[in-house]
Amino acid sequence: MRNETLLLTNVTLIDGTGRQPIKNATIEVVNGRFGTITEYRDTQFKNGKVKEIDLNGLVMLPGFIHTHAHTSFKFLQNEPFHGYHKEYLTACFEEGITTIRDEGMTTNATIDDVIAHSNRLDSVLFPRLITSGKVFTAPGGYGGQEPIGVGNVEEARLKVREVLEKGIHFIKTALEDGYDPSTFGLPKLNQEILETICKEAREMGAHVSAHVTNAKNLRILVNSGIHDAAHMIYDRLDDDLIRQMVEKNVRIVPTLTVLKMFQDKFGAPLLKQGLDNVRRFVQAGGEIGLGDDFVEEEKPWYRLGMPWEEIRLLGDAGLTPMQIIVAATSVGAKICNLSHEIGTIQTAKKADLFVIEGDPLANIDNLRKVKFVMKEGNIRFC
Repeated sequence: MRNETLLLTNVTLIDGTGRQPIKNATIEVVNGRFGTITEYRDTQFKNGKVKEIDLNGLVMLPGFIHTHAHTSFKFLQNEPFHGYHKEYLTACFEEGITTIRDEGMTTNATIDDVIAHSNRLDSVLFPRLITSGKVFTAPGGYGGQEPIGVGNVEEARLKVREVLEKGIHFIKTALEDGYDPSTFGLPKLNQEILETICKEAREMGAHVSAHVTNAKNLRILVNSGIHDAAHMIYDRLDDDLIRQMVEKNVRIVPTLTVLKMFQDKFGAPLLKQGLDNVRRFVQAGGEIGLGDDFVEEEKPWYRLGMPWEEIRLLGDAGLTPMQIIVAATSVGAKICNLSHEIGTIQTAKKADLFVIEGDPLANIDNLRKVKFVMKEGNIRFC
């Protein structure tokens, strides 16, 4: 595809910006990027050899961005898994997910391991991977089997620079007290160290995502300079904190699926508050991404591929199909620090998209009817 101009014609375009769909659009793809985008069939293209695909009224969307999954160096059925979960990556790609943000490894593998395996992934066969490597936490704190424990400001500064210079894409930190009597009282980073982590990452052009589950810790993290919260908190997200997050462009990946699973398996009454938090956050102008904290297939909550339970729960929180699509595209790109390259179908951005049959704005389940997926101009028919 990269040696010719590809015209995708006669398609209904939902471009990821939240604007109304464009009927009968023509989208030009040149060298893996979007070229001219018109609301009609323009015959005056000047990029040499042209191949045209008439999509006959199908619907096109930007490739979806999954902003919270664990795709490598994790535990599957309580056993350490070394490398990438390729079955999961393939299923995601075939269902329209072209970028996945990996929120951290949990085994004792090294940063060098994850970078080496990332470099060996076939970029044509799998989604784009954005990875944090290991979690930054207090020594002995929350964050997997061997997180990066930092005990002072200088250590935090050096470690942030070290992992980013090695090729890690963003920093993941945690501020977690513990979930049950066996983990209550975990050591936590203080605000000075958190501020240092965020400042150092920002200076190197990287974002900081934070594992957090309660409002008290979320407020500390927001004041420290994080870019996104990796979960919706379990208690009430108060209006003042919502306003502060909106003003600072701090986004949330709700992972409502986790709350639903905890409620179903353990009777923890978390989901109602989580849904209310999401509803009020979005109504106040807050931006959310799509992500379910996938680790392994566990039905009915987790499956290989598109996080359908999360999409359903976002609908339960009051989001419209268009709001869910925007969360999975343009907001996801902001969360990944890649909005200049992906997330919307706009001229000069990478040609990531998928084509479906049926109107997803009338019925979000039409997203299941995938005809083909494109990543950087390379088509995978489904």
